[in-house]
Amino acid sequence: MTDWDKHSRPEMDHGVLSPSGRVSKRARKAKLAIEAARLFPPGFWDKPVPTAAQEAAQAALQQRRHATRLTDLANRGMHPRKYKKEAARALAEAKALEAEHGLSPQIEEEQS
Repeated sequence: MTDWDKHSRPEMDHGVLSPSGRVSKRARKAKLAIEAARLFPPGFWDKPVPTAAQEAAQAALQQRRHATRLTDLANRGMHPRKYKKEAARALAEAKALEAEHGLSPQIEEEQS
């Protein structure tokens, strides 16, 4: 057997297989755990921890979107005073978050 043949064939653990070719649940679970550990090392699926500035930017964006939704509802006649007041509060909170963390303010859309 050449060196190329050794590396081109997929590895298979024949110790897991029974004579009939079936695999027990325990053996299958163990083999899958081994393969998962090999393919996906610890920390592979972990998301990076967001910084305070990233969290603030996300919160400010969420507040701006909330303000836009409320303004749209108010413009369509749904609790106009209440929703415009709430939209102004959400927009002020977004601006405060951006100022507190030194973020550049998002471009504001015209609110009527």
